[in-house]
Amino acid sequence: MLHPHPLFPSRALKLDRSKRPAAKPLAVFFEQRHCAQCDELHAGPLKDTEILQLLEKFEIARVDMRAARSMVAPNGKAMTEAQFARTLDVAFAPSIVFFDERGLEVFRTEAYLRTFHIRAAFDYVSSGSYRTQPSFQRFLQARADALREKGEVPQVWK
Repeated sequence: MLHPHPLFPSRALKLDRSKRPAAKPLAVFFEQRHCAQCDELHAGPLKDTEILQLLEKFEIARVDMRAARSMVAPNGKAMTEAQFARTLDVAFAPSIVFFDERGLEVFRTEAYLRTFHIRAAFDYVSSGSYRTQPSFQRFLQARADALREKGEVPQVWK
């Protein structure tokens, strides 16, 4: 069983954006059972106040990378959660794949990231910065510089 979390609906996933755009971008968390990095994600970053605020700007879904549960993908196609993960070539848990309002993938994280980086990933997509700054690394650097200018020390490894 995946970690229970109020962010993630327990109902069948219907992420279809093929007929009309959604009001918010979509963040899909790919997890699996018996996953130490998934445990860390739930114990730390998914309890972080800033991340929880950023998540409000998204439609949130979670996929069990090995599950046979039926779902509807952002492109409108019915498949299982495992097929969806394979279709996107998601090979690591946890991963987060971000889709725009029309269902096009715009960014992904494919590793366990620390809180600073997860905050930045959600900010990168929700702010639309991925459209003008194609380098996430440059976005991270600018974000860290902005924190320093405000007198804060970026906690990159926290």
